[in-house]
Amino acid sequence: MFDFDYSSYPLSLLLKILLPIFIVGVVVGLYFLLFKNTDKSKKITKIVLASIICFLYLARAIFYIVRIISLKITFTFAYFLTIFGINSVYAVTSLLMIIAVVALFVSAFSKEDSPLLDFCKHTLLGIGFPFGIIQLFRLDLVFLQSYSAYHIVNIVSVIFTVLLLFIPVYFLKICELRPNLSKFWLAVAGYTIIASLCMTFSLLIVTGNIGEMVYATSLSKLGIKIDFPWHLLITIPAFLIICFIAYYIVTLCYKKITHDPVTLEYRHRNEFFDLYAFATKSLCCMQGPLILIILATIIRTPLGSLWGLFCLVPLIMTISCIWTAYEMENQAKLDDERVFDKGNKDAKKIITISFIGNIIFGFVVAKQIKNERESIIERKEREEKKKHKDQLNNK
Repeated sequence: MFDFDYSSYPLSLLLKILLPIFIVGVVVGLYFLLFKNTDKSKKITKIVLASIICFLYLARAIFYIVRIISLKITFTFAYFLTIFGINSVYAVTSLLMIIAVVALFVSAFSKEDSPLLDFCKHTLLGIGFPFGIIQLFRLDLVFLQSYSAYHIVNIVSVIFTVLLLFIPVYFLKICELRPNLSKFWLAVAGYTIIASLCMTFSLLIVTGNIGEMVYATSLSKLGIKIDFPWHLLITIPAFLIICFIAYYIVTLCYKKITHDPVTLEYRHRNEFFDLYAFATKSLCCMQGPLILIILATIIRTPLGSLWGLFCLVPLIMTISCIWTAYEMENQAKLDDERVFDKGNKDAKKIITISFIGNIIFGFVVAKQIKNERESIIERKEREEKKKHKDQLNNK
């Protein structure tokens, strides 16, 4: 077994140096190896990558099931989560791999882009890619010390780290992902969803350990001891800043390499929904992590309580905000004033979803849509009066 304590075994230090180099080398090698850009080759590559993830995920799950049976361990909810890789240091990586499988399979069998694909791809680039880089410097986020470095559990984790770095790079290479700072809000929303799930599982289970999202091991190693959940005030903003810097660098490099110009849409758009789509994106970026910290502060004790389910609240709110933003953007493109008609189904849909995302925001949207409707009616009445007056004058 490799011990990851520098002072114990020289081999451990060698592994810490060589493994990151090996992972980066594999990612670069795959990038140049998969050079064909035909539709058929893209589809095959995506299916193969998604199948590899599913196979490795299943292999690790089978190991844990066999282990539980062979050791005659009493089956608990904690072991159930362990089987699926979401009750350990692997939680964040496992959830990102699930997002990757969805992105690969959907894009392989669908030629049209969709809000789901947009969300998955930008989450992989904005959150998955930086998290993969952090893992290169923090092998304790990759390896479980209770198993040898060549154990199936740790081998799967190393391959997942490779894929975490490679998959967003592959989407960039085949031009199915165009990084843009205006899309970073999707990555923040993805982070909130992942963090909400991790926090929920951690607070539900007494022995839960969801790595960096909950326990600040990085701060502990720096000699900074801050009790849960107050360290979240440092770790969440710090992680998002790292992610933004990485996303910004990738965006600059992508535009330099591909000579991708800044495209401006000159088509007239409904300014009302453009403004509120922007407001909704802002809610996604701000309210999710903030509510998560507040909930963690309130229900941090005792661990193992069903109160942990309340951490799903920011998850539901964030998903609703994403949905609302896309609905508003679609209405902005349509630029159809009939959406403000009384009883319009599209307006009712947007109002309902916005209420779930944020009840205060829902009231604001409902009120402003009503104001816009009244404003349109008044304008039409003025136009009618002017038209009637012009007709009288012409006579």
